[in-house]
Amino acid sequence: MQGGDTVLIDFTFKNIRSFKDEVTFSMEVGEGITEYIEANTVRLGDIEVVKSSFIFGGSASGKSNVIRAFQLLRDIIVYGTSSDLESLPVDTFANGAGNTYFKIRFIKNGNLYSYELNYDDNNINKECLVVNDNIIFKRTIDDIIMPLSIKGLKGALRANQSLLYFAQSNNVSETKVAYEWFAQDILVLSLSNIDLCNQELFKPLYTNPNLKEKVLYFMKAADFHIKDIKIQESFIPIQENNQNLESRLHLQFEYECKNGGSFTIDYEAESISTRIFMVLAMMILNNYHNSKLFLIDDFDCFLHPKLVNILLRIFNEWNDTSTQLIATTYNTDILDAPIRTDQVWFVDKSYYGISTLDNAFDYNELSIKDIKKSYQDGLYGAIQIINDSMIKDILKKDDSKR
Repeated sequence: MQGGDTVLIDFTFKNIRSFKDEVTFSMEVGEGITEYIEANTVRLGDIEVVKSSFIFGGSASGKSNVIRAFQLLRDIIVYGTSSDLESLPVDTFANGAGNTYFKIRFIKNGNLYSYELNYDDNNINKECLVVNDNIIFKRTIDDIIMPLSIKGLKGALRANQSLLYFAQSNNVSETKVAYEWFAQDILVLSLSNIDLCNQELFKPLYTNPNLKEKVLYFMKAADFHIKDIKIQESFIPIQENNQNLESRLHLQFEYECKNGGSFTIDYEAESISTRIFMVLAMMILNNYHNSKLFLIDDFDCFLHPKLVNILLRIFNEWNDTSTQLIATTYNTDILDAPIRTDQVWFVDKSYYGISTLDNAFDYNELSIKDIKKSYQDGLYGAIQIINDSMIKDILKKDDSKR
């Protein structure tokens, strides 16, 4: 591994949407599992983690809320707050009271980082950053241990401002590296952010012709019959009669006709599967030689099973960096792929709307085939339980009249 490699070790959170109670999501390998060690795991120093993890669960079980928890923590750190008047972003269980809690551990540049945060909408109640067992800063309601280089700025820190954001803004080296991990090394993809309104996402495709050619080649190899990807920049006034202009990208796919001609389809008019795969290809190729953490909601949604299998090989077998993938999915066919039990997670929701998070390895099953059968049989929960008779009753359907 290179000095710049980075991995997520584990992530603990509490009071986020359907997760009322504290849960921990871990990428550390399960003890005793010997399958696919070279293809599916990576070691940095004394820490060994899996390259990918898949979160299963029924509709509305809370799978997406695991990704949401990552996003929420990232937003607090990366964007900060602009003044005392701005509330911290919260997304609590049942929109209720109570503090939100995070703790995350990761490795970057050969160092082990541990960051902890406890807050409500107006105040950060506890915050701590530890690097290789050295406390960089520690904060509670009553006291603050500041980094030595900015100790004199203690009075400038607002109650609703992350100290990690504040310290990196003031060039504290250890905090700049941690901030960079949140800001640059976490890549989030969902159906909600693949539209062209997300201009920043598509800029590399416009500014880097080499990347565009690679994405086009990648899509042709995956049997998307696209002749070319056309992307143009235009400028529009921000307001009427205003001289200030805003850049807008326009993206089209070009296809070949039988007569040798061609036609184009706007990105927005293309199938969801084409758009998803193109964005995935762009993100993968643009970051292929850098260690990143990909967070993908509905990983296999709208994609053919063969495309899903190729993506699994990209993130596991063909992944020679410490890049990691965390993805939510419904597709139990993934359990037929060469993955390990410690790469499989289940989210289940109780009658009272509280989600739980469990790793398949904790069920003492070392065989992924046994896990698949038991999951499909409903032994782990986290599956859609449909009451046929209730649906039939509301439809007033009676088989006896057939």
